[in-house]
Amino acid sequence: MTTDAFEMALVHRVFRRELGNASYLIGGVAAGDKTRSGLIATHLGHMLAALHHHHAAEEDLLWPKLHTRVSLRDNDVVRMEAQHAGIAESVEKVESLRVLWATSAEPRFARQLRAAVEELAANVNEHLEDEERNVVPLINEHINADEWAECIERGAAFLPKMNVRMALVFVGLVLQEATPAEQQLLLAGIPLPPRVLWRLLGKRTFESYRTTLYGSADAPQR
Repeated sequence: MTTDAFEMALVHRVFRRELGNASYLIGGVAAGDKTRSGLIATHLGHMLAALHHHHAAEEDLLWPKLHTRVSLRDNDVVRMEAQHAGIAESVEKVESLRVLWATSAEPRFARQLRAAVEELAANVNEHLEDEERNVVPLINEHINADEWAECIERGAAFLPKMNVRMALVFVGLVLQEATPAEQQLLLAGIPLPPRVLWRLLGKRTFESYRTTLYGSADAPQR
């Protein structure tokens, strides 16, 4: 039983990049610019929703199986669960401040939100590094391809609830730093109708979004 959970690394890159850039984006908003604060806060909210669904899929579909099948590595899975709980607490703090700042653009909320986002990003980075080093190999060895596909589908379940534009944007976020081979593999796993939609509208939609968010189609690396 072998699986190539390459999608995990692609999604993790999105979380590292966008959460890592969030403090920079928040700090660039002028006091009282509620249009800009609303835009940044909405983007951050999408990232938090994606992170939640990603973790929920692991908790529901991966961790129970690994507990049963790889009992000798149970400590690694227990550690993942504890890290998820800690990240959820950080997310709650960010969420409460995100809402306050989105509708006010007040500098004091911006400072608090930046600190909370930086703490969240650090926690997420630590977790992702641990997961990639110690748990992804277990997924590759002990989770079969059908089970992994189910996890991917569950993690992406929030996308249809977004509008079409944001669904295309998220695909662009995932593809942004993927190699050509990774892009081909990822797109091949997407059902035909959304794959065609991406080829027709995706790149243009994504680049427009990134330009509005960052001032160019390329995210700063921070």
